Amino acid sequence: MKTSARARRVGIYVRISDDREGGGLGVQRQEDDCRVLAASLGWKVVELYVDNDVSASDRRKVRKGYRRMLADIESNHIDGVLAWHPDRLYRQPAELEDLITLIEANDVEIRTKMAGELDLSTPTGRLHARMFGAIGKYETEHKQERILRKVQELVQAGAIHNGGHRPFGYERIYEGTGPRRKVIEDRIDEDEAKHIRDWAKRALEGESLYSLVADANSLGIKTSTGGLWSYQGMRALLASGRIAGLKEHRRQVVGKAVWPAIITVEQHQQLRALLNNRAEQAKENGAQRTSTALKYPLSGLVRCTCTEDHIRMKTSPSSNRKGPVYRCPPKGDGGCGGRTIKIADLERLMEKLLFAKLEEVEPMDEGDPNDPRPALEQKLGRWERRVEELKEELLDGDRPGREIQGAIDTLNSRIAQTQREAAEYSVKTRILEVSAEELREVWEDYPPARRQSVYRSLIKEVLILPATPPKNVWNPGRVKVFWK
Repeated sequence: MKTSARARRVGIYVRISDDREGGGLGVQRQEDDCRVLAASLGWKVVELYVDNDVSASDRRKVRKGYRRMLADIESNHIDGVLAWHPDRLYRQPAELEDLITLIEANDVEIRTKMAGELDLSTPTGRLHARMFGAIGKYETEHKQERILRKVQELVQAGAIHNGGHRPFGYERIYEGTGPRRKVIEDRIDEDEAKHIRDWAKRALEGESLYSLVADANSLGIKTSTGGLWSYQGMRALLASGRIAGLKEHRRQVVGKAVWPAIITVEQHQQLRALLNNRAEQAKENGAQRTSTALKYPLSGLVRCTCTEDHIRMKTSPSSNRKGPVYRCPPKGDGGCGGRTIKIADLERLMEKLLFAKLEEVEPMDEGDPNDPRPALEQKLGRWERRVEELKEELLDGDRPGREIQGAIDTLNSRIAQTQREAAEYSVKTRILEVSAEELREVWEDYPPARRQSVYRSLIKEVLILPATPPKNVWNPGRVKVFWK
């Protein structure tokens, strides 16, 4: 490689993948060694390129310092590079080939503290560089294998992973200081845990997650990162196995965890089944959150009999200014477009019918002989054992894999449906455990979303029949209720 009579204008490139000390000491040591090397060569250092706590193995990570160095080589701002070791510059073979092309085109020398000159202008120099790259890639892949194995061990042991934000509901205990401190324990934070228990109870009673989110934010309850609650955040929290003291891996519960539970495993199973069912229903119906869902307790239950499948009526402002109404959709949307019923009148009637219905029913207790859950649990146990047996068969390879996987998928679908049935019965049980008198005392304090959960746990649909003369007089006979 040609050399210039003048002192080379060089840049020092320093990088460390994992700054455990959190103070940039690793890159500082590299810089110090490279400056000593520059002085011994008589080179003038004009730039410093730093990528601290950035891996060169993951091509998704942007190395800003490295990119700036390549741009300065291409613009002839520098004609030499100093690095502590070749693996600080590159880890990927493709990255090395790009560097070789750039170096050859710009008469640039590379020197390293630990490996001497890196001459990319000769076949031998490029061979050595590629050998360093191959060794670096092997070390990276071997390290990834060790990390994956460590993750697997943590999963199997139900242990705490060291990364991520503090989970809501828990106080995190650390060993050491700085960003790389080690998590040694998660303890229950009772102030946050009481909110989780309350939200879980209300969700199991049928209250919508949007209502819980609105309530949490109005009360100033912050997430573990100090932000506002969202639908996705609330759903992830209540559906997680963590709050039941369970370890999850890739959204699947794999066993008991080392941290304490905030809610019971039974509550967790019921919550997950209910939330999955609501998500499926919303997807099927194309449902989106609307203000009426939180404002009117009967929204979604009121239907018009003008069609065979009883089309759902929607809220609408009244044309005569006597208050909002439920209105059948227009003919273009599959309805009749004309049938209406005043919301205030319907809600007063439904409250009377609800309490009358509850007075007919004795409050349920744990000894209900018609409770389907014991039979459902037997089915679940039998199907879950069969799934495990089929997984073993899949590994043995004695039968076609597609056939076995098909049977596993069928059983998993049955398990999910049965879990939903058990969870829905549990919601209904919670409602019926309260007497009509007790519910009447708190009914006025219930927000619309909580009233909606009571109605939905007991009512299949509310049908609105055609109006009869005189049409301007309230006629409760137009309302037909189908109870569950």
